[in-house]
Amino acid sequence: MDEVAGPADGEPPSPPPAPAIRIVLYDGQELTGRLHRRWQGSTGSWFYRVSVTLWASTQLGARDVPEPADVEFDAPQTHVRPIDGVCYEGVPLTRHRDAVLRARTGRRLPDPPPRPTVSHDARWAVERERMAYDDTGPRRITVHTDGCFTYKGPFDLTNQQALQAAAQPAATPCNLCDAGKKLAQLRQPHAPDTPPGRKQP
Repeated sequence: MDEVAGPADGEPPSPPPAPAIRIVLYDGQELTGRLHRRWQGSTGSWFYRVSVTLWASTQLGARDVPEPADVEFDAPQTHVRPIDGVCYEGVPLTRHRDAVLRARTGRRLPDPPPRPTVSHDARWAVERERMAYDDTGPRRITVHTDGCFTYKGPFDLTNQQALQAAAQPAATPCNLCDAGKKLAQLRQPHAPDTPPGRKQP
C-alpha cells in the first residue's frame, strides 16, 4: 500500500507559514518580519500582528548560549509594507464589533477632548534612570532644558516644575545643555526696579 504524506488521523493540520512583510519602526528603521493576522480595533484602525526574529540568551547546562527568538507585537497599518511577490491570501482577519456597527449605521465616534495647552515656559524635561530591582536608594534623575541633543522626549515641564524636580534627592542638571546655569538663574531673586540707594516715592 502506497504511503501518502499528510497529517495522521485525528491530527490537526499545521497552520500555513506566515508570509514575510516589511515593518517600519517608530524611528524609521525597517525590518523584515512575519505577518500572523490582521485585526481592526474599536475605533476602526487596523493593526497587523507581526513578529521579528531577534537574539536571546538561554542556558544549556552551565553555559549561556545565544539563540534566535521570535518577538510578536502589533504594528499599525500605516507602518507595514507588502513585499513584491508575496501572497497574503489566507492571513486571518478579524473586525471589532463596534467598528462593524458604525460601518453599517454610519455612526461616528465622538470628538476627542481638546488637548491640554502647554504653558509658554514649558521648556524642561526630566529623564529618570532605570534602577536595579534591589536598589534601595533614590531614583537618579537628570534635568534637561529645551534643545538638549541627548534627550529625545517631550520638553513639557514649566520653570517651576523644573525647579521642583532639581530639588529632589539624586537629581542633577545635564551638563551638556547648560541646565544647571539656567536653573541657577531661575533661583535668583528678581532684580529691583529702582537703582540701589534710591527710594520709591
